[in-house]
Amino acid sequence: MPVERRVRHSLEVARALSFWNRTDEALAVLLDAEQAAPEQVRHHYLSRELVIGWIRGTKGRPSHPVADLARRLGVVVGS
Repeated sequence: MPVERRVRHSLEVARALSFWNRTDEALAVLLDAEQAAPEQVRHHYLSRELVIGWIRGTKGRPSHPVADLARRLGVVVGS
């Protein structure tokens, strides 16, 4: 299967896991997809949407992996 389709599938899986409140698993899937095709994950609306949702749903500061991913995606995270 082409890498573009695998990444899209991974983004959909991450979205489903996030919907079921399995954020750690969703983050792991998203990070695996980023390793396979960083530019596609970086510029895809679904990955940005997921990370923004995780940040907004966090009380206080987001975890380091989420904050690092947000920076790589260009999503602003408080300092």
